[in-house]
Amino acid sequence: MFSEHSIYPLTSEILPLFDLTGCVYEKDFVASSGFKSSDYLFIYLLKGNGELFLNNRKQRLNSGDFVVCRPFESKSFTPYPEEPCEFYAISFNGRHCTDLLTNLNLIPKKNYFVGRDAETVSLLDKVCKENAKSNSTAYLIASSLFVSAIGIISRLAESILPKSNDKGYEKIAPALSSINSDCTSKTGVDDYAKMCNLSTSYFTHLFTKVTGFSPMEYKQMQRIGIAKNLLSTTNLSVKEISTIIGFKDPLYFGRCFKQSTGQTPTGYRSKK
Repeated sequence: MFSEHSIYPLTSEILPLFDLTGCVYEKDFVASSGFKSSDYLFIYLLKGNGELFLNNRKQRLNSGDFVVCRPFESKSFTPYPEEPCEFYAISFNGRHCTDLLTNLNLIPKKNYFVGRDAETVSLLDKVCKENAKSNSTAYLIASSLFVSAIGIISRLAESILPKSNDKGYEKIAPALSSINSDCTSKTGVDDYAKMCNLSTSYFTHLFTKVTGFSPMEYKQMQRIGIAKNLLSTTNLSVKEISTIIGFKDPLYFGRCFKQSTGQTPTGYRSKK
């Protein structure tokens, strides 16, 4: 399952920050997976939920979470079999790893929630494709792309939703997973509160405390993220994009988009 390659004889001047030792993208994966203990391991869960075992200690991963496991930790990840699962797993090492990951605040903390970020997914797709080519040029490109992905996901973790150390995150995790899986749904605050077995008022208070956004603000932020991706990568009209992400009124979508980004949808597209 895990694609590996040997280290190419590169000079010290052009050695990448990270030496990728394996890359995998898995969909509908239902079996436990083990990884080398001597490498760092990056897992980004796009869909579904599962259990990560680190040194025989169980840790739940929810849709939208990512985790960086350190070397010499025994580690395996098992998606819950009743749910479709989609994730990236990339193992790596290198002399600069610890310093860079520490500066990005990705270690020693264990895992963060960032949702499904289109830019990061695009970069990780390219990392896996380049790594599979198994030549020195592709190896350097893959490593550089992975560094970019790590930087972006670190910024998201800090600015969008750092994972809380208290139990508040776990209490609202079902709602977060639902929003990340389908932010275009008509599900309301009452429904999200029921998913978490909380009263609407307490759920709203806790969600805002943990994330920094009200449930509907966070949901709209996810929608705007999808809209930005569609404006950048497709020729769909603003009206079509508005409908896709769940806005009935394109004018209201335009106001929300400008409030979030400082630009109109058309202005945002013209600069891409």
